[in-house]
Amino acid sequence: MLTSKALNKKTTVTYCTASNTLFVHKANIAPKNVYSTNSLRILRNVSNAQLSAFKQLPPTYLQKAKARAFPAFSSYVNAVTKMFKA
Repeated sequence: MLTSKALNKKTTVTYCTASNTLFVHKANIAPKNVYSTNSLRILRNVSNAQLSAFKQLPPTYLQKAKARAFPAFSSYVNAVTKMFKA
């Protein structure tokens, strides 16, 4: 099963439960079309800490909202962004 969360306005993280992998990709790529060659970064064998950080990310529908609706970057979100940065 694929689950997507917004990393920032232009980047999305998709978690694949079958392979326990996180794919960091552009926001305009549909989650069902994400694979290793069109991803910015791939994290395989995700740890529990990485998975809990993924679950804390905002949902993808906020990427299309106005800038003020997207959550402000706290120190926690900055740490998560650095972890997934390509």
